[in-house]
Amino acid sequence: MGDGKLMSTLADGSPSGYASDRQVRFIEWLDHGQIVPVTARSREVLERVAIRQAPAICANGGCIIDGAGNVDQDWHAHLKAESLEIDPVREIHLLATDGLVSSAYRHWIVQEGDLNLYFVVKANGDDLSILDEAERRAAIHAPQGWRIHRNGNNLAVLPPWLNKRHAARHLIEIRRESDPHLPVIGIGDSHSDVGFMDLCDFAMTPTNSQVWTLLTKENGWCS
Repeated sequence: MGDGKLMSTLADGSPSGYASDRQVRFIEWLDHGQIVPVTARSREVLERVAIRQAPAICANGGCIIDGAGNVDQDWHAHLKAESLEIDPVREIHLLATDGLVSSAYRHWIVQEGDLNLYFVVKANGDDLSILDEAERRAAIHAPQGWRIHRNGNNLAVLPPWLNKRHAARHLIEIRRESDPHLPVIGIGDSHSDVGFMDLCDFAMTPTNSQVWTLLTKENGWCS
């Protein structure tokens, strides 16, 4: 059992994530404004997290939820049109995962409605080094312009039309139509978050994050 406040659950209702007291207080402070989750989680998985659900950006930018809790159909149509211009996600998924030992890996395609967005590969055991092989195969079969993102036990392969940055820009532009001087703070912890953080007025990252590790690497002021 984890420590702190239960924040998310698996599909069967079992716990999957906790927040420390310090993290809970930070979320409460942010909630004086408006929290907009920007996540790789699908819409279905985000619904199991104890945080505001609307507006939100889900599935690495593959789904935008508006303030009323509805899917932004214009954004969905835009991505669907973009997806028809390149290799299908399902085809690349089959090529990249063919030959992986089923007992060692699990993998699936993240979808939103009728649209295949990207695919994920995870290790079934504690030895995450076996993802090296999955990453190598993905690099061989992913066409030019596709992105491979790895963070812990998560290897995601994304087509070029899917990006948190693109979705965040779309949502920020909508909000600033009615409030041109709206200040925006981008908070993220992985390399894939930097793209949307770059669009914000301010950027924040935890000091134990992938982003912070990169920023402080070989920085003499941190020694």
